[in-house]
Amino acid sequence: MSLQEDCWRKEIPAEVAEIGEAILEKDDPYRLIGEEVNEILSLEDFAPLYSEEGRGALCPIILGLVVIFQYLENIPDREAAKWARVRLDWKYALHVPVRWQGFHYSSLSYFRQRLLEHGKERLLFEKVLAWIERHGMLKKQGKQRSDATHVLGQVAKLSRLELLWETLRVALRAVASVAPGWYERHIPAAFHEAYSERQHDWQLNKDEVQQATKQAGQDGFWLLEQIEGHAPQEIKALAEVSTLRTVWEQTFVRGGSQGGGSGRVRLRPSQRGKRKDIIPSPHEREARWSEKRGKEWIGYKLQVTETVERLAGQTFLTDIEICAANEDDSEAVGGIQQRLIACGLAPSEQIVDAGYVSGRNLAHSQRRGIALIGPALGDTSGKPAGYRQQDFSIDWRHKRVTCPQGATSIAWFPRQDEKKEGIYIRFGAQCQGCPAKQDCAPGKHGRTLFLNAYYDHLMACRAQQKTREFAKKLKQRSAVEGTLSMLVRKHGARRARYRGRQKTRLQYTLTGAAVNVKYLARALHYRRQAADRQQTIMA
Repeated sequence: MSLQEDCWRKEIPAEVAEIGEAILEKDDPYRLIGEEVNEILSLEDFAPLYSEEGRGALCPIILGLVVIFQYLENIPDREAAKWARVRLDWKYALHVPVRWQGFHYSSLSYFRQRLLEHGKERLLFEKVLAWIERHGMLKKQGKQRSDATHVLGQVAKLSRLELLWETLRVALRAVASVAPGWYERHIPAAFHEAYSERQHDWQLNKDEVQQATKQAGQDGFWLLEQIEGHAPQEIKALAEVSTLRTVWEQTFVRGGSQGGGSGRVRLRPSQRGKRKDIIPSPHEREARWSEKRGKEWIGYKLQVTETVERLAGQTFLTDIEICAANEDDSEAVGGIQQRLIACGLAPSEQIVDAGYVSGRNLAHSQRRGIALIGPALGDTSGKPAGYRQQDFSIDWRHKRVTCPQGATSIAWFPRQDEKKEGIYIRFGAQCQGCPAKQDCAPGKHGRTLFLNAYYDHLMACRAQQKTREFAKKLKQRSAVEGTLSMLVRKHGARRARYRGRQKTRLQYTLTGAAVNVKYLARALHYRRQAADRQQTIMA
């Protein structure tokens, strides 16, 4: 499809403008967009999404605004397409005449897919941010705060047996759709009858569940052998077959203790919560299971960053992103800061809770010119007071550590790999005969310490968090929880609308853009009121 240069009206049609200016409040976000839309979006912004030839496309500025409006109102595509046709405030913002008939609701889905295909998920969010910045509402090198909340994926919670059955069903359906002839020749009728319909295990007792799980495991391996042996390439390349293979690898061990080969199928111990790559559903293989404070969910985690300073009485979202539900908050810090730097919105301070703070993040944030403000976890050692790591004297220059009893270490060797980066310290025979051995190192080999590679940064943070100034700064963090609550209550942020991480990311960047439009309308109204009050005082 091609982009038509005349598809967008620069001016609001006279009839719509007259009515809109009469009935719309000055702080109405749709009135604000109608008046300033040409400063936010242009056809050139969407040119990379379209070809130079082909049938003329619907105006991408109109579609882009409507998808923002639907997240502002938290409505589905059908309703959004209807409101674009019947609501005067929307027509005012879209620069279309009163008798404009709109478009089919499916155009919104195609537009979002076009954004995804060209990697433009953040386009509208960043355009709105740039608009806010032009109004002087974003302070350079200001303070920002981050927090996260859970997002429920578009999946049902499945038991282990139901996961196996459903994975087999989905794989069989996909195979039958791409190669029906091969399916009829190689899949027995009994196999098809066993797994072609959705099943639930709530009526089965424990023994029946075990037997059904074993049978499903054997049948799944048989199906994979048939596919690997003589299936055409289009079947082997199916994502559903890849999911089947992965789920079976995560659930079963086949043959001997080393795995592999054909033979007895054994069930692995449940690894949910222990591995980050466990697939909880064949319908949404990128969603993950997680648990926090006794609450379980399958889906994602939403990371939100906003300004601390209230310019014109309002804060703004500066970053919004989706990550895996079982990803630690500390793993999200680098991505948040890099996106803020890329947008030219890097803060001087980023205020967070303890989940985001680690020695690595403190050090890397400092290198980026950002002070990460948050409480570092204390020493979690089970040793009694006086014999914890913080009680040892460390001489970095001479690579030597002295224990509380005066003994010095005999070994200092670094370790650097994906899991741990730091220095191991050993005391060895020095601990033998020590009067504090029972409290400090009751084992045979003496006391061993591991110093994190970012030990100095952690110790500095722990010292700083004892000050009043730190406590005062940390109080500014809690307000972001109100923003998360607003996103959940007003904009449906608790549940993903779509399946797949990329589509879910688009949902939340559009939500962020919608919220910022609402915030900007309030801020500009506040600024106008303040100016009017000042003029009245001066008069």
